[in-house]
Order: sequence, then structure tokens, then C-alpha cells
Amino acid sequence: MNLSVHSHSVKGLLKGMLNSWRLFVVTLVAFAVVLGAGSYAYGHKSVATNTYSATSKVLLTPNNKKTLDGGSLQLYLNTEKAMIGSESFANYVSKQVTAKEKFSKSEVTNYQIENENGTSILNITATANSAQKAKQISNFVLEVVANASSEQLQGGNATVVETAETAKVLGGQSNRKLYVVAGLMAVILSFMVLFIRVYFDNRIYDFEIVKIAFPTAVFYEPADENEFKKNIARIFKGIKQNGNTVKTDITIFDGFSKIMGLLNVEGTTNVYSNQKLAMPEGMTQMSLDSLYEQHDANLNVIDATEKVAMGLSETQILVFNENDCTKKQVLKVLQELKQISNLKLVVIGLK
Repeated sequence: MNLSVHSHSVKGLLKGMLNSWRLFVVTLVAFAVVLGAGSYAYGHKSVATNTYSATSKVLLTPNNKKTLDGGSLQLYLNTEKAMIGSESFANYVSKQVTAKEKFSKSEVTNYQIENENGTSILNITATANSAQKAKQISNFVLEVVANASSEQLQGGNATVVETAETAKVLGGQSNRKLYVVAGLMAVILSFMVLFIRVYFDNRIYDFEIVKIAFPTAVFYEPADENEFKKNIARIFKGIKQNGNTVKTDITIFDGFSKIMGLLNVEGTTNVYSNQKLAMPEGMTQMSLDSLYEQHDANLNVIDATEKVAMGLSETQILVFNENDCTKKQVLKVLQELKQISNLKLVVIGLK
């Protein structure tokens, strides 16, 4: 496996995202506040640009002296609808606007004529930038139609059926939809931030990556301190039974002082660490800077919690914390191990 700082497994990504749930919560709250505030401001701003419509109704009846069949009546209504909805009639309506009206001559022409199916009623629907103005325009056009000349009505009559008393919003933005969209965007953006954070995170969340990085190593994953002691005892017993007189290095990458207390070793032991430690009998502490100087000892215990430092013994025991192991540590170890011939490697992953 070509390990890099961006190496991940699906399990590792999911575990990393789960472990970073606090980041998700913080970013979710931050995005929700920002997007919610933006939606609120946009929603209130859009209220001023809403378009309103209001509808009044007029009944058209042909000349009482004429008897019209259904087809002729429909033709009459269609003709009146076309005439009242024409540009020339709109110009006629605009000329009726006086200074007392609360709308302009251009605004009064913003209306449409529709015929209610199966009836002789025409709907006059006016639009404006306020509900009140839409109602005023619709009622004004209604009045003009009701007072239209006999020629304009083809000898018929126009009777007011209903004035515009209410108005509705056309094309207004739903604030609820804005908030829902803002919420979804906050969730999506928070997941993106979380994924990017975990993807570029140096930590290894799936210890299987370490196993793949050291394919020739013997692995132990003790569940507790007692099992760790048993693993160490088993490793040393195996070395002793094989008659191995080669020096052994134990490199500890996390929790050095705690793990030191779990080691029960025989023979002379050198401990390389810059921490202040109480050394049990048989152990001698030395500084990390003296690691590569000549010292006689059966076992070297190396503190790699601050920086990766390793000895050159043929038998290497690496102790990682599965929850704090980093890719940079593993990459550095891989580089250091290339200097050792006849390498015998043991990796212990503490939970």
C-alpha cells in the first residue's frame, strides 16, 4: 500500500466523521444562523416587491330586442371580451383616470379579462404592487365597463356582479420554503466541512491501514492492560526461546509513562526519553539525543510521543494508540525501518 497523508478506508472516514461530531454541530449551528438570517432578510425584502391581484365581476347581457341562440350568445361574449381586453379600450380606460385616483394612467391598464365558463360573467383581474391599489384598479375598470356606451357594448348591458374586496399575492416568496432550503443547505455544508476536515486529518481512524502498511509484522491488539502485559511476556518468551541474542527496541508513540509501568522486563534496559521518570531497578534513563550512541543493553525503550525516534535493533516492537496514531508517524517509521536488515517487526495497537 502506498500510504500517504490522504490514505483512508471507508470505515476510517465514517469513524472519523463520527468522532468529529462536535465539529458538525458547531458548523451546523453557524451555517444555520448565517443562512437563517440571510433568508429572513431576503424574505422581508421580497415582501416589498410582491405583486398583488384583485378581481371584480360584471354580467354582460345582449340587446333585449334580439333573440340569440347559444352560439350567437357565445359569439357576443367573446367579442365583448376581446373589445374590453383590447389596447384601444385600455387607452379609453386610462383617459378616465383623474387626479383623485390613487394610481396612474399607466397602472390602470394592468388588467386582464377572463370569461367564467358557462356564464355571461367577465372577470376583471387587475395587478399592482399593493393589495389596495389592485382592488382600486379592478373596481375602476369595472365601473368604466358598467358605464360603457351602447356602441361599446353592442347594444347590450353591463351589470356589476361583484366588486373587488380582497387581493392575493402573486409570485410571492414563501418564507417557510426559504427556511427549509436554508436548513438543508446548512446540513449539506456542515457535512462537506466535516468530510474535508476528516479527509485531510493526519490521524488514522482505521487501524487496518497500519496493518496494510506493515504487511510482514506480527500484530497484537490487546483489549486492556492485562492483555497487553500478556502480549509483551509472550513476545519476550518467543525471543528467548529462539535463542535470539539480538537487541530489541520498543518504541512507544503515545502514553509513554503509563506503558512504561506495564513493562516487566528482564536484563539491562535503557530508557530513552526527555520526560522526568521514576526508573525501576534495572532500567537506566538516557536522553533521546544519546539514542544513537553506543550503550550496552538487552532492551531499548524509546519515547516517540513528541517526535518519531527509533533505534536500529533487528527486533522492533512498535506500540501505537489506535485512536491517536497518525499517518505521519507511520510514514516516518516506514522510512526508518528501511535502514534495518533482517528486520523482525511486532506492532501492538492499544485501544
